[in-house]
Amino acid sequence: MKPETKQTVIKVGKIFLNVLFYSVIVLLITFSIANMQLKQKDDIANIFGNGFTTVLTDSMDGEESDSFTVDDIVFVKILNDESRLELEVGDIVTYFSMEIPGLGVQGLITHRISEIITLEGETFLITKGDKAGAPDDAPIHIDEALAQYQSKWVGAGNTLKYLQTPSGFALFVILPVIIILVFEGVLLVKNVIKLNNEKLEKKFEINKEQTVFDVEAEKEKIRQQVLEELKKESQDKEK
Repeated sequence: MKPETKQTVIKVGKIFLNVLFYSVIVLLITFSIANMQLKQKDDIANIFGNGFTTVLTDSMDGEESDSFTVDDIVFVKILNDESRLELEVGDIVTYFSMEIPGLGVQGLITHRISEIITLEGETFLITKGDKAGAPDDAPIHIDEALAQYQSKWVGAGNTLKYLQTPSGFALFVILPVIIILVFEGVLLVKNVIKLNNEKLEKKFEINKEQTVFDVEAEKEKIRQQVLEELKKESQDKEK
């Protein structure tokens, strides 16, 4: 491989690794910031209305293209009064339940709307999981629908769970940020030293040129003095 080609490959490789590294850091920090914003147990981690939640059961493990299963991450869009009115049968929504089937704990459930019912001017949603044989969930008022499914990240739930622990946050967020700060600090010091060296070299060159100029000027002055002395002696002899 030619030296020029090798240098180009190294340069491109460094750029790629830097972009990848910083992208991962930004992603992890985004997840962390979204989680730190949670104030209530029925909140969904989100930034600017776009959130995510970890799938805890296999109730949505079905044959649909948007089905998902345990330890996937589901990306959702937070609903408001206007967007709730646009929900249709087949949409997947997230709501808070006092008991997650199969787990017996409170938490968020993300299931598909199987029916929309209007009773006495109030709208209710019937939801169910995609898993074969899954029963209908208890009806929920449309206002209880917190978010609507957008996409999924298969198998990323375990990583997010670990990231939410103190050790995971420290290892994958705080430590990389420290490394970046140290790296940038080293680069800054190197650049400052390089800049100072360039300034010193420039100053040295200027001083060198000035010294040469002063020496030449002094030589010229002495030469003129010698010529004046010789001229004076010649005039004295003629007298």
